[in-house]
Amino acid sequence: MLLRTMLLAGAAVAAFGATPHANAAGLTIGSGNVAVIEPPVSHPPVTPCVVPLVTNVQFTNFNPYDYSYTPPAACPPPWSKVVLKMHLSLNAGVQFDRSGLLFMDGIPLWFGTTAEPDSNLAPDWRFQKDLTPYTALFESAQSGELNIGNLVNSTYTGIITASAELDFYPVTKGYPAPVTADVILPLPGTGNGTTLNPGQAMTLTTTFPTNVVKAQIDLYLQGQFDDEFWYTCVPNDYTTELQSCGGGSVREGEISVDNQPAGVAPIFPWIFTGGIDPLLWQPIPGVQTLDFIPYTADLSPFAGELSNGQPHTISVSVYGNNSYFQTNGALRLFLDHGASQVTGGVTEDTLRANPNVVTTPNLNVNGSNVTGTLAMSDHRNYTIAGTITGSAGTTTYTVAQTSNFYNKQRFKITASDFIQNINQSTTISETSTAASASGTSTNTLSYNWPLSVDINFAPTPAGNYKQTTKISQNYLSSGQTLANGSLVTQFTLNNTTNTADTLKISGAGYITGNVNQSETANYQSNSPTTCFARSLAASANLLSSVQTGCTP
Repeated sequence: MLLRTMLLAGAAVAAFGATPHANAAGLTIGSGNVAVIEPPVSHPPVTPCVVPLVTNVQFTNFNPYDYSYTPPAACPPPWSKVVLKMHLSLNAGVQFDRSGLLFMDGIPLWFGTTAEPDSNLAPDWRFQKDLTPYTALFESAQSGELNIGNLVNSTYTGIITASAELDFYPVTKGYPAPVTADVILPLPGTGNGTTLNPGQAMTLTTTFPTNVVKAQIDLYLQGQFDDEFWYTCVPNDYTTELQSCGGGSVREGEISVDNQPAGVAPIFPWIFTGGIDPLLWQPIPGVQTLDFIPYTADLSPFAGELSNGQPHTISVSVYGNNSYFQTNGALRLFLDHGASQVTGGVTEDTLRANPNVVTTPNLNVNGSNVTGTLAMSDHRNYTIAGTITGSAGTTTYTVAQTSNFYNKQRFKITASDFIQNINQSTTISETSTAASASGTSTNTLSYNWPLSVDINFAPTPAGNYKQTTKISQNYLSSGQTLANGSLVTQFTLNNTTNTADTLKISGAGYITGNVNQSETANYQSNSPTTCFARSLAASANLLSSVQTGCTP
């Protein structure tokens, strides 16, 4: 019942129109426009070659826009950096948030969602994305498409306009070309995005190059319909009394190679700009709402098997999928340039096929009144190892991952009130090691994704309703690379949003206003060569503070 109310609120709020449009692109105090907290991509201090992909294309239906790409003649490869720049906007009016996907040769370059407009707000925003890891894709002419499905009619009047370009930075002194993949393969169906229904898998079956020495898969797993709010879901046996979506609150991407478990891709709880309460996210969107970060899984222990000249199948499914997930991704392969054939195979694999989910209910049900808690958890701890023998001798790849997921929901449901408080944590630690006679390289990644959602839906003395919502959302990550025990590079990233709002809702279920909206957001990233920090604050759906600096 509550999620249905949320979706109706998302449809009705566009007619309410609470904030003026003050600035089209920048961060301006007093503006209600989209406030992008993420930094521009760092790049060499030289002029890039710019290749437009899409220029001011309007999306009024569900037909993708096709484009052609030609490498920049003035900036031949190699490149020190390849940067995607995107600009999106909507006219003031009524529209939902929409999913957007930019592809080239079926490979996703951008996957995210759009900001919702209202009758006085025409949102307009820009962002950048580092696509240097996909350098091999840009070295030859390609076809591509931008797909932002949108419905425009007499009710939904918001037209989406989008532009995209690639900026190529040449190699200069102090800015060499990084080592990137030699081959990039799209996962099947991702040219338009693959919809994974419950029980389905996305599979790539092909004969790979015979000299693969390293393999990585980039995955986007985006929940839709009820699975848009998967972190609010409960086991099927409890959906009626808890008035919630089913399938439980555990979701994860599961990767296999030839039906053998090969990796786990935890799923970040993205919240779209229409999510739960649309006015929570004006003007500051949730973490990564406009530009998702894929989860990268290391499949290098399987490189030897993939190189044996036989067809192999890589599959991706979503555990707990209850409605459907929009799934996109690409496989990046690194080749042995000194050998046409390598050999090897998997020597250890302790990854079980399915998670071991523990459900702990503590509910008191008295007719239609329900109070208490329901918790779900999962713990993963696995190691996958394999060898590869090529021109540099024999290398042993080992991938070890430990992850912990915990979701605890507290309910108070009566004939008039609905209270749902969610505390969720996802922690991941992954270490990839390559050991050979010449030395050992170790790459360590850690993630921490805490999420807190408090929802209180209640009647008012005047016979109407109010929904008070508070959300805290965090994406914390860090990593380092060691060569023979010596530090090569490291990074940290902290992206946090805290937001609160109270919706006024009529007895008929339409939003009539909101009060007490406030939001803060912080972004800080550090590496040996870059440092960026920005803090934003908003009140009454207007930007109230912008602080940009760097704290190493």
